[in-house]
Amino acid sequence: MKIINNNLIDKALLVLFAFEYLLFGLWGLVDPIAISNMIGLTFNDITAFSEFRAQYTFFTALGVLSFIAVFKKEIQIRTYFILALLNGSFVIGRTLGIFLDGMPDQTLWSIFIVDLAVFLLCFWRYKTLNNH
Repeated sequence: MKIINNNLIDKALLVLFAFEYLLFGLWGLVDPIAISNMIGLTFNDITAFSEFRAQYTFFTALGVLSFIAVFKKEIQIRTYFILALLNGSFVIGRTLGIFLDGMPDQTLWSIFIVDLAVFLLCFWRYKTLNNH
């Protein structure tokens, strides 16, 4: 008897990631000031807006990729790899920030925990799917 339905796990995770990245990605594209206020960033010139929108376009693309991967099993491994790489690099950067800049506030701890959770989940699914 199979206890864990891997296909169901992948569909649930990928739908969750699609929702997360599409929601925040599109929100950051449409209203960068609202997202920046939520995470404590300020914009001082047009380049800052451009950089922010470029990053949130990437997040939107990750949401689209995750959504497509729900239905196309052949891209799930690559999708998990990309998400693990992104979130793993965020975790490393945020960890360095703790050592170099000091202890983060509640908002940054929340973001750190989400990045770490997404990294661990994606790394787990990547390794699991890659071994089959």
